[in-house]
Amino acid sequence: MQTLRKHFNKMGKIFCTVLFLLFGTVTMPSTARSQAALLVLLFGEDVASENFFFSLKLGGNLSSLSGIDDSKSALGLNFGLMASMKLSDKFYLVPEFMPLSPKGAKNIPFRSTGNVSLDQVIQPTTSTAMQMNYIDIPIVAKYYVTKDLGLEAGPQISILTSATDVYRGKIKEDDDLVYENNVKSSLNTIDVGVVVGVTYSLWDARGGKGLYVHARYAYGFMDILKDNPGDAIKNSVFQFAVSFPFINPPEQQGGAK
Repeated sequence: MQTLRKHFNKMGKIFCTVLFLLFGTVTMPSTARSQAALLVLLFGEDVASENFFFSLKLGGNLSSLSGIDDSKSALGLNFGLMASMKLSDKFYLVPEFMPLSPKGAKNIPFRSTGNVSLDQVIQPTTSTAMQMNYIDIPIVAKYYVTKDLGLEAGPQISILTSATDVYRGKIKEDDDLVYENNVKSSLNTIDVGVVVGVTYSLWDARGGKGLYVHARYAYGFMDILKDNPGDAIKNSVFQFAVSFPFINPPEQQGGAK
């Protein structure tokens, strides 16, 4: 009876934790990062086992926009949470929640600010960048080719949380110009795509609990612009990250290996 009660307590904590991550990520993007991270730190090791564990993930996005010639890639910081579920010795299912995933590009063609007079002043002297942030929700199937090297692929849904056109230039020789224009209403809120990547496990790091290194490519299938009369503009992102899992040692898992 006591063993059964411990089992239900553990499953209850897992269920509540997953619900919190889903709710916090989707409904509170400005505060979800710190709250979700704190929850994983408090309960991650308590619910963790070799078959189910949480991880914190941190890295960078190198993003571009396909369909725009001569644009330059933009760099940004990504952050999120992972839940790894072991299906077999080789296969894992890994849903992720990334409330911070910046995308966009620099040096894109001038886009109207919506103010004709302002356009006439800033267009000849500025470069334009599009800065967007998404909540990424990939669901990845991971196959370990070796003990340490895993291949991964899966679908991804991205939810737009902010979008800004940033104009930089000079009006006069010593007069710098920086103008930001909120363009979220002109972009589609949802993007659906696919991710493929590799994971390498450094099992000797963090007291034997492991450190994961990730390299991934994500591509969006949908045009990011509403009512776009030209070529479709789509998200294209290379992601590099490390993740810190919370896994109990085997001796704390009832002898599990």
